[in-house]
Amino acid sequence: MSITTDDLTKIINDAVAKNVKEAVSALELKKTVEEVVEKEVPEVKTADITTVIKEPEDIQEDRIQKEVDRHKWDSFGEFAKSVHNYKILQRPLDNRLIYVDQHGNPTTPPRQTDEDQRSEKALKTLTEGVDSAGGFLVPEIFIKEVRQIGLETALVRKNGATVIPMTTDTTLFPRVDDTSHTASVFGGVIAYWTEEAGTKQATDPKFGQGRLVAKELSGISVISDNLLADNAVGLATLMKKMFGEAWAYFEDDAFINGNGVGQPLGILPSGALIQVTRTDTNNVTFADIPNMWARLFIESRDRAVWFLNQEAEKDLFKSGFSGATIAAGDHPAMVSQEMGMAVRPPKTLFGRPYFVTEKMAALGSANDIGLFDLSYYLIGERSRLAIDASKHVYFTTNKTCWRFVTRVDGQPWIQAPLAPKNGTDTISAFVTLSSTS
Repeated sequence: MSITTDDLTKIINDAVAKNVKEAVSALELKKTVEEVVEKEVPEVKTADITTVIKEPEDIQEDRIQKEVDRHKWDSFGEFAKSVHNYKILQRPLDNRLIYVDQHGNPTTPPRQTDEDQRSEKALKTLTEGVDSAGGFLVPEIFIKEVRQIGLETALVRKNGATVIPMTTDTTLFPRVDDTSHTASVFGGVIAYWTEEAGTKQATDPKFGQGRLVAKELSGISVISDNLLADNAVGLATLMKKMFGEAWAYFEDDAFINGNGVGQPLGILPSGALIQVTRTDTNNVTFADIPNMWARLFIESRDRAVWFLNQEAEKDLFKSGFSGATIAAGDHPAMVSQEMGMAVRPPKTLFGRPYFVTEKMAALGSANDIGLFDLSYYLIGERSRLAIDASKHVYFTTNKTCWRFVTRVDGQPWIQAPLAPKNGTDTISAFVTLSSTS
């Protein structure tokens, strides 16, 4: 059977007509759907769908950190060198690096011009500007290494503080307003002995709510470019040590002395602190130790530790049983006569370890020695660490300024001392000496 030109033309026209009809039907259907969507949900546009559905903050940040951890680095030194190559040497960005802004959102990392590097502009950006909390996110494995170095010198963290992981910048926690056991416990609970078939009396505890808000802790250090060029491993060791120990030092200082404004609320400025009147002005004596011990929560005696200034430790070594100086017939309270000076003095007071730290006040001042149950101190931990680098004013000296940024908060769990059921002196988890006798 042969096909004429007319037959072929008819077949083509029929096929085209069918396709056109189907295309028109599809366009009409699409238009109908769009009209229905706009009529029923007028505020939702196709371009807006990706912005309407947003991840919760904790899920988003967890996803970002997992993306950082997914990339493989041979060492912390390799990671630091990649940051240096991009920010200082102006080389292409290593695609394993992820930069976040001050809000923790991934963004394009900034560069600095030669003019910026020769001026103080970069230094201000590094320490003061809107990008002050930005940086390249550090993989979790290296965060653990830095933190482990810090823990070797940390006081509050490693002596029993309660750490609360923070999945967002603000975390709420419950607390019981318990300030007296004279009539009730746990802020308002009263128990009664009830006779058979007697009426039980209902009481309600008074619960409060505390808030931990992540505060930014950042530190900077200047390191020679030659060290990085010659030995990235040496740089990694140095940076981890410096950042780890600085992290621990400034955290400890805030956990002990912080005023709570833009930083954690420390133990010493808090309302939970008890200051015991010292027995001898300007000195720490043997009698001060049992007086402080008596004001500590009874259940805290197996957990508490002593923090004292180095000058206060010296005072204790010279203290006799009768007072601040050794009286006739006495020997030093910290050592026996048989020990003399040949044996290292014990590192405990009343069986609990003591730690010497410059973060406690000078001898004779209020808070030169403290007795703390640190399980009553809460640390809110965001656990993220970002690192950035800048040449700024050190451009002509072949040095680079490195900055680390992390976020943390802390405060005592209790807000005030407790009045015991029997006795006149209040008790607390945090006890120090006053400034005068």
